[in-house]
Amino acid sequence: MAVKKKTKRTSAINGRFSGRARGVYDGDILVSVGMVVLYVIFSAVILVFSVENFKGIMQLHWAGVREFLLVLAFMAIFATALSLYVASCQPRIVKNHLRGLVLLVTLLIMTAIVRLGVVRGWSPYLVVVPVMIVAIMMTIAYTQRFALGIGSFLLLVSILALHENPELIKHSLGVLFTAGGAMGIAVLSLREIRSRSRLIQVCSLAALVVFVMIWLVGLWQGFEYQAIFQDSAKAVVGAIAVGFTLQGFLPLIEKIFRTATSLTLLDYSEANKPLLRKLAVEAPGTFNHSLLIGMLAEAAAEACGANGLLCRVGAYYHDIGKLSKPRYFVENQAERFNQHKELSPTMSRMIIIGHVKDGLELARQYKLPRVLHQFIASHHGTTLVEYFYHEATKKEAQVGRSVTETEFRYPGPKPQTREAAIVMYSDAVEGATRAMQDPTPTRIETVVEEVGMRRLQDGQFDQCDLTMRELKIISGSLIKSLCAMYHSRIAYPKREKTEKGDNVRLESIKAGDAE
Repeated sequence: MAVKKKTKRTSAINGRFSGRARGVYDGDILVSVGMVVLYVIFSAVILVFSVENFKGIMQLHWAGVREFLLVLAFMAIFATALSLYVASCQPRIVKNHLRGLVLLVTLLIMTAIVRLGVVRGWSPYLVVVPVMIVAIMMTIAYTQRFALGIGSFLLLVSILALHENPELIKHSLGVLFTAGGAMGIAVLSLREIRSRSRLIQVCSLAALVVFVMIWLVGLWQGFEYQAIFQDSAKAVVGAIAVGFTLQGFLPLIEKIFRTATSLTLLDYSEANKPLLRKLAVEAPGTFNHSLLIGMLAEAAAEACGANGLLCRVGAYYHDIGKLSKPRYFVENQAERFNQHKELSPTMSRMIIIGHVKDGLELARQYKLPRVLHQFIASHHGTTLVEYFYHEATKKEAQVGRSVTETEFRYPGPKPQTREAAIVMYSDAVEGATRAMQDPTPTRIETVVEEVGMRRLQDGQFDQCDLTMRELKIISGSLIKSLCAMYHSRIAYPKREKTEKGDNVRLESIKAGDAE
């Protein structure tokens, strides 16, 4: 495909846009750096806090000031590594300051709990509790890889909190092994939460690892059996308590991080949900269309390693905006009367494009999880409403006027995630194949690849991390699913009576004549 050279005007526009985007990005970095600096200061204050240390710092005693400066230096190094890790694994946290604030406040609260345990003389192995809480929360909100990194960071900070007590320092190696092992088992076992007991099961498994690790380390370091038993019992109870605690706070965690677990998604996939029931009654064509999109998108997502359940549930709700004017969409026109015949192309364009905005309003009204809103907002991206654009072009050409293409494009945004892009692709190919007169496998393959290429060339996949290899896999999955949906059928015999009525003759119907 030939690539057109940029004009001076286009280059100037791109230059201004790049400069503006760079300014916004620099501003994001400055705010993030400021938040990290405040985190370092507050965490250092927490880690050295005690009545004696506080008096020493306030009276400028060298010992107290020296300890504070050393802890501050350690935390500055740790926080620098944390910032680079977050920027590498989850750059959206750098841009979304609310997410960054939630992460840092969570770490501060857990650090304060560890410090409280040190001051009150709790077992050092109870460090496993805050470390597991943070790691599991990050697994739910982000990814396993990110959770392991954040959990390891908190574990290092917790080891630093033991610095002033020589008795606790002897246990630091055991705490490192025990909390690290429990965190790894909990995170790697928690791929998704599809049942209400999943968190308890994962934390029980982690508790078993805690018990074994404390005994191994205790015997290795020569501690007394009674001390080992007490530490292991307390840590095991704490690890199991993490599961029950997080299970109770799971809805709050989902709301804070604007995510949804598999358990929540499964709940919203049930057909008796108010919004889906309303869609089935008032817009049955759209309801069936959404079910098909869900099946196509889930299979395609699982083929390329994306979240299939999220795609399926997102597809169920992606067209709920059509509930406001269901008869203006062809799948709901059972009487075969086209409502748009009485409207101008411009008015039809407003109705068609408006279903995205109406869908978002319904999503907020029915309090759908925030993670599902992206499918409503971006399932058309910034694509062109082609039919009414061409109708408007022909109509305006008769009076010597032209129509700008931008007026007939959806407002966006473009898909920001792989799952949203898969639903967009599935939506487009399902509609295209349904409009075919004779959907043979060869024609289906051609249509699917053409639709994907048009979306790619139109820049609809530019803002999501979808690779060309994954796009090829998704296309193959869609072709396979659509061919299965529009498969050829066996020729059934037709039973007819003769004039006498006592003989029955079977006539074969040619294969492919009846669907």
